[in-house]
Parts: sequence; structure tokens; C-alpha cells
Amino acid sequence: AREYLEKALAIKKAVGDRDGEATSYGNLGTLFQSLGQYDKAREYLEKALAIKKAVGDRDGEATNYETLGTLFIVLGQYDKAREYLETALAIKKAVGDRDREASIYGELGNLFISLGQYGKAREYLEKALAIKNAVGNSVGEAASLGRLFQSLSQYGKAREYMEKAVAIKKAVGNRDGEATSYGDLGTLFRSLGQYDKAREYMEKALAIRKALGNRDGEASSYGELGTLFHPLGQYDKAREYMEKALAINKALGNRDGEATSYGNLGTLFQSLGQYEKAQEYLEKALAIKKALGSRDGEAAIYGNLGTLFQLLSQYDKAREYMEKALAINKALGNRDGEATSYANLGKLFQLLSQYDKAREYLEKALAIKKALGNRDGEATSYGRLGTLFHSLGQYEKAREYLEKALAIKKALGSRDAEAAVYGNLGTLFQSLGQYDKAREYLKKALDIKKAVGDRGGEATIYGTLSALYLPLGKFGEADKCLERAMAIRMKVVDRIGEVSDLTNLGIVAHQRGLYERSKEYHERALAISIEAGRREGEVVSYMNLGSCFHSIGKYDMAEKYLRKGLRLSRDIRDILNEFKCLCQLTMLKVSEFDFKAVFLYLFQSIEKFDTLRGSLKENDELQTSLLEEHGTHPYKMLSRLLSSTAKPEDALYVEELRRARGLADLMATQYSLKEQITGSRETCEVTGLVPSLDEFFSGSFRGILPEEKCEDRSFDDTESMQLVHENCALIRDDDAAKVIQTDLHLCHKIIISPVADLLKEPEIIIVPDSCMYQVPFSALREEGGKYFSEMARIRIVPSLTTLKIIQESPPEYHSHTGALIIGDPEVGEVIYNARRRTIAPLPCARNEAVMIGRLLGVTPLTGGHATKVAVLQAIDSVSLIHLAAHGDAERGEILLSPERPMPFITREGAYLLTMADISKIKLRAKLVVLSCCHSARGQIRAEGVIGIARAFIGSGARSVLAARWALDDTATEQFMNYFYRHLFLGKSASECLHEARKWMRNNGFEDVSKWASFMLIGDNVSFDFGKWPKSTTSKEP
Repeated sequence: AREYLEKALAIKKAVGDRDGEATSYGNLGTLFQSLGQYDKAREYLEKALAIKKAVGDRDGEATNYETLGTLFIVLGQYDKAREYLETALAIKKAVGDRDREASIYGELGNLFISLGQYGKAREYLEKALAIKNAVGNSVGEAASLGRLFQSLSQYGKAREYMEKAVAIKKAVGNRDGEATSYGDLGTLFRSLGQYDKAREYMEKALAIRKALGNRDGEASSYGELGTLFHPLGQYDKAREYMEKALAINKALGNRDGEATSYGNLGTLFQSLGQYEKAQEYLEKALAIKKALGSRDGEAAIYGNLGTLFQLLSQYDKAREYMEKALAINKALGNRDGEATSYANLGKLFQLLSQYDKAREYLEKALAIKKALGNRDGEATSYGRLGTLFHSLGQYEKAREYLEKALAIKKALGSRDAEAAVYGNLGTLFQSLGQYDKAREYLKKALDIKKAVGDRGGEATIYGTLSALYLPLGKFGEADKCLERAMAIRMKVVDRIGEVSDLTNLGIVAHQRGLYERSKEYHERALAISIEAGRREGEVVSYMNLGSCFHSIGKYDMAEKYLRKGLRLSRDIRDILNEFKCLCQLTMLKVSEFDFKAVFLYLFQSIEKFDTLRGSLKENDELQTSLLEEHGTHPYKMLSRLLSSTAKPEDALYVEELRRARGLADLMATQYSLKEQITGSRETCEVTGLVPSLDEFFSGSFRGILPEEKCEDRSFDDTESMQLVHENCALIRDDDAAKVIQTDLHLCHKIIISPVADLLKEPEIIIVPDSCMYQVPFSALREEGGKYFSEMARIRIVPSLTTLKIIQESPPEYHSHTGALIIGDPEVGEVIYNARRRTIAPLPCARNEAVMIGRLLGVTPLTGGHATKVAVLQAIDSVSLIHLAAHGDAERGEILLSPERPMPFITREGAYLLTMADISKIKLRAKLVVLSCCHSARGQIRAEGVIGIARAFIGSGARSVLAARWALDDTATEQFMNYFYRHLFLGKSASECLHEARKWMRNNGFEDVSKWASFMLIGDNVSFDFGKWPKSTTSKEP
């Protein structure tokens, strides 16, 4: 082509055809531009322009301005490009060339896309489309609008316009344009993580270009397919296609295409760990881009080189190159590129533990992405900030940002990116010990990775799942996941993933007592982490090696590695691993009997845990999980050490720092108290400790169930109900009853007898620990003697600090009048735990509510009037709440009536009063009576019992009366009758409970199951019913 064009030019010059000479210069300029020979292209196009201006050919002059404008876009010289295109536009408008006017609007639109000025881009492209539609030629603008909407993350609209462009190009027989649009669709589907569809469209584009003999387009298709196979871990295929693209570009003399191919191959070699080759290819790409004057291309390669040097731990060089990229993007006005540079620098600063700077740069990237309307980039920025906050131990903020990222990625349909966020959320919940939630998110990530064919990502998730199963003792599951991860990694080079696999193998070997093998695995993991500059990975390996040496009795070596881990974790501000190092050093010093050091490390670890806990702000769920996973060990150990050194008050002080911390925080927030839980000594005035009886208590008292005429107010699945009935049958057996009596006697001997001589007060306040919540203290009995509840009134408090907070609550906080009485809500047919259930009525619960209402002069809400909506509307203003209804057997949550009529079977949200519902309310009640089966039940965790009773206390209730087990209907009605009669007389709740129990024992209800179920939690309250109005609730018709 060049030979013939140069002959044409020579002839035109010889005959003095100035206009033809200009045309030949223009054609040669366009040829050199397509070959990436931009200096030559500019030289010839400027010659053509000069002649067109000299001969007064306005239309030709505009054409050359336009062509030079598109050349300056390629070179990243956007100001010059805009100047030339706007000059061309003005001339085309003046001469009335509507078709070319539209084309220039389209080119200006593409220019503004490159600059990230999407609003302006859309304005120009829509002008172009309007004109093209008017003249009957809308091919190019549909394609450009498609690319615009892709840049804006409006993928549905992008696909619509790209498919329009395909249809138009097919209709007019423009095969080359059809191939271009197929390529555009391929890149769109790649962005969405729909790799199979992306490959289909890219291969269609390639086939057409090969058929047309379009070598330049063929090279472009090979390059696109190579970059598609790269993230999928199909490195051999990626390299094959990228090298084909490089070969064609070199053969054509397309210098820009050659540079692009070198750049793609450079990032591929980087993924393969071939860093020298990666640097070589990226530097070749950079040299060409600089020679061509392609400033935006130069910026992109600087960014890639910066990432490479970061992997090589050459951090100064990495920063230098990333800052060069940033400077160029800012100079060009390329806002999107500027955001990318900020994000890269943010990740670098995060790696260098310069977290303030990392946050600053990542937030700059986020701000730009939001300003540009780039939703996909916005989501990516949220995700990066989420992982930063995770590293900083700011778990609540990490969750917030990751969930924002997830919501956007799901809305955009970006499947692969959605999987990445699920994976990050999974590791976050794993850190917090929420293993079920972690597994749920990791499984979602795995399913997507499998669906999109991302083998490398699949291996990463398997590795994370393996690490998840190890602390749960599920070694078989961990081994399976590990084997799958390693099988994939044999085909996919992934050095970081290899560290994860080696670490997990080391942990498995350690658990099996193969300490030398474990050490070998961790040493290999450490070497890779150091080589790759992964400092967090280094810390983990140091800790694991410390653990290995500890296990084999080499304490000096163990301390050496643990101290290294501690120093590095502090350097990089990795608070969680710093805490873990301190805990491991504590255990090491215990083995060495160096108790001075033990105390030192324990105090430091507790301080560090409090820092972690503080980052969760008021998220009770996450705080509880964090305590369960990491926090109990240092507190318990310090408490035991203090006890063993005859310092019981100090031991109790430490226990108070651990016990019911989350509940105390909730209460302090409700009461607007400035001082949060402090565990100060003034709150710790008790006289003794009880031994740890977790194993014993977890298996006791299951048989204390009602014998006869049991109105079952519990609500559970069939399997659980069967267990209840089996236990009901068991209690009728004399031998079983004897076993329970023996348990009660034994518990009295273990818990009460050692301190009996100290228990002189008429009321005993008990602060139970973990499984001690299952102990029916009122039913404990000396052999042949009296029940503990005959000797004193008994009250339960979750911690001394919670009691202090209640007692310091503002006098005006709690209501002094008003009652909400609920009995026998009409639940009917509902969906519960994904199953359709018909809930039986509770006539005795209704009688109970009517009896209490009559006594107090209050109209109860019963049947269909006891709706969840009505309860939530009234519950926050009254002084007394009584709920007699079905209770969930696991958490004590309460079944109320849904609104009627319902067009479909009711789901849980419409009728189930949950812990989450209560936590959103600011209660003013002095007393809440939960006359429901299992209302004192819940998950027994380090924080305490997590159930509905705790939710009421945490939301402001001063005290709660709740049931430990299923209730006998007749007994419960009698119990409540006598409890409320005494309450009406002005006695305290503790006295009323004591009197009701005594009356029950003396009047035919002597069986423990009938009088010992209820426990009073919180403060001891009383009422002056004489000051109440006659009716305090809406009357039932």
C-alpha cells in the first residue's frame, strides 16, 4: 500500500496537482497512523493540511484537522486533539456536511470518554446519533454510546447499543465493523465476568478479521483473547495468543500494537513469577510508547512497572513509577487514569503499613470514580477500602465498605467481581469467628468462580475454606479443600496461593503431631512471603514457626520467632496478629514458669483485644463473635492466675472486663450514660468464685420438664419436639427423677456449700458464667435439706457492671405507669424455618392475660388483636410488659399474630418478635414478664446467653422474668396469679418470685418443673399501682 501511495504522490507532485498531492499526503498519513508510526503520520497529515489551506479547500482542510485530531487522541495529547476536532467541526458545520459533523461529534465523544468526562461524552455522542439517524447512518455512534455506557458501568445499556451496532453493521454488510462490535461485546462480557460469552464474541471477531485478511484487526483480536485467558489462569493459552498478536504487529510495523503486546506479555510473565522477563517486556513497551509520544500509554506502562516493582519489594522504585503515571494522567486530564494511579499508590502504602496515606489515596480514587459516575470503579474502591479496614482491625467499617461494594457489583451483574467481594467478606467473618457466615460467603464465591471458569480464583477460595475448617477441627474437610486448591495450582502459577497452601499443610501436620514436617512447610511459606514482600504473610509464618518450636520444647527458638512476629505485626499495624503473638508468648512463658512475663504479656494482650473490640463500635453481633473467637483466653487465664495467687478481688476485676461486655455497652447507649463499662474495682464486691463446670452443666437439667397437662408454649421443628416428648416421658420414670435429684444435690454441694456460711443476706445476686446459666439455682437442694430458694431470694445479673449501669440509669428514664398485656396471639398457618406450620392456640395463656389485666385494671391484647404491629407500637412507652405466647425453643423469640387478612401464607417477619426487633426499640419498661417456654434460652457464648431476654435488657428493660424450660399450663397460671397478687401489693419482683415459689411448693405443685422455671434477671423493681390510670392500653372490642 505504501509503495502505490508514494507513486501516486510522486505523480501528483510532477504534474503540479496540488489538491491531489494533499490527498496523497493524507492517505499516507492515515497509513502510517494505522502502522503506529505516529511521527511520520503527523508529518504527512500536516503537509496535507497546509496544502488544503493554501488552495482554499475548506472541506479538505476540515478532513485533515479531523484526522490529526484522532491521531492526537492516540498519542494522549488530548488538548491538541480537542482543538483540532473542534476546528474540523466548525468547518463541517459551516459547509453543511451533516454526516461528517456527526462523525466529529462522535470522535469528540470518544475523546471525552478517554478523559473520563462521561457527561460531556454522552452529550456529544447523543448529538452525533441524532444527526446520523436523521441522515440514515447511525453505525458508529451506536458503538461509541455502547462503549460510553460500559465506562459508566451501565452494562445493560451498553449491551443494548453494542447489539444495535452489530445489527446495523450486518444489515449494511460492513463485515469489518461487525467484527469491531463483536470485539466490543467481548470486552463488555469480560468486565461482567461472563468469560464464556466474552470468548464467543471475541472469537467471532477474530474469524471475520481473518476471513477479510485484516491483519491489524486479527492482531487486536488475538490480544483481546490473550487478556481474557490471563485472569482465568490459562497462562499457556494467554501467552500463545499474545505472542501471535506481537508477531503480527511486528510484521506490520505497527509500533503501537507492538507496545501493547509487550505490555500484555509483561503482566502475564509477572503472574507467572518470571519477574525479569516481565520487566524486560514492560520496559520494551515503555520505550516504544515514549518514542511514539503516546502519553496515556506511557502512563499505563509506568503503572504496570510500579506494580511489578512492588512485587519485587523494590518499594521506592514502585512508588517512583506509580507517581510518574499519576503525574501524566493529571497532566492529560485523564480522571479515570488518575483514579487508577491513586488506587495503585493506596495499595502500595497499605503494603508498607502507611495506613493513613493508603486511606487518603484510596479515598481519592473513590471520590473520582463517584464523580465520574463510574459505578464499577466506585465498587472496586469500596472493596479496597474494606480490605484496608480489615487489616487495621476496624471490622465494622470493613464490613460496611465490603457490603457497599457487593451491592453495586450485584446490581451491575459483575459476577467475577461479586465473587471477589464474597471472598473478602468470608475472610472478614472468619477473623471474627463467625464461621457459618464465613462459609456461606466463601461457598457463594466458589460457586461463581466455578461458573465463570476462573480456576485461579477457585483455588484461592478452596485454600481459604481449608483454613476455615482447621480451627473447627474438621481436618477431613480441610484436607479435601487443600487437595483441590493444590491440584489447580499445579496448573496455575500462584505464589501467594502457594503460601496459603503451605501454611494450611503446616497447620494440619502440627495438629497430627508431625512437628518437623510442619516446620518445613512454614519455613517454605515464610521464604515465599519474604520474596514477595507480603509482610502480613511473614507474621503468620513467624507465629506458626514459634508454635512448632514451642511444641517440641525449643523455647528459645519459639521466642525468637514469636518476637519477630510481634515486632513486624506492630510495624505494619496488624492488630489482630499482634494480639495473637502476645497470646502465644503468654503460653510460652507459662511453659517456662516465667510468671512475671506471663502477667506482662497477658495485660498487653487484653489491652490489644480492647482496641480490636473498640473498632466494632456498637455492633453487638460482631463484638460477641470477636470475644468468642479471640477474647476469652487472655481474660480467663489472667483471672485464674490471680485466683491461684490468692488475689480473688483482682481476679474478679478481670472477669468483669470480659463478662457481658456487649450487653453493658448496649445498656449504656440506651441510658445515654457517658461512662461505658470499665470493670472498676468498685463494681466487683463479691465474696467468692465458683469452679468451671462447663462440661458438667451442659449435660444437666435436660429432664426438668412438666409431667402432665402441658400447654406447650414452645415452638420448634419436629425433631426438637420429639426430643421434648422423649424427655417428658423420661421424667415420669422414677429412676430418671432420682438422677435429676442427684444432679441438684451435687450442684448444691459444688456451688453453694463452699460459700454457704457467707450467704447471710435475704437476697442473693448471682452472676453466672457460660453454662452456669443452665443451672436452676432456686432448685438446688442439700441432701435431705431445704432448697436454696427457701433460704434466700435469688436474682440473676449478667455482670456486676450491667447491674451498676441499671442502677445509675436516669430516674426519669423508665416509665412508672402503663402496661402491655399479651395473651394467646392468633398465629394460624405460617412459614417457619422454611416450613409451613399451623400454630395451635393457647387458651390458658389467654386466661392468664385476662386474669392479670383484671387485676391491674388493664385490657389485654389477645387472639387476632395481639399483632406484631400492635405490640411494637405500644411496647416502648409502658412500665410493665407481659407476654404469654409461644416461644422459640432455641432463642426464646416470641410468636405474635400477623395482620389479617394476608394474601399469602405469612412469613416470619410478619409475626415473629425477634431479638433484632427488640434491639431497635428504646424500652422504658421496669419489668418484662416472658411467660413463654424457653424465654431464658439462647446461645450460650462467652458473652453470656444470647437470646430474647438479653435483647430486652439491652434495649432498656430494668428487669426481665423469663422461663428456662417448657411450662405446665395450670402451674404457670397459678404461679402468675400469686406473683401478680404480691406485685399489686407493692412488693418487689424478687419478693414476689420468692413468695410465688413458696406458695407453689406448699400447694400441690412441689415438683421442681412447676415452680423453678422462672428466673429474675436484672434489677429488683416494684410498682405503685395506686397511681395508675384505670386503663392503659387500647381496649379490645
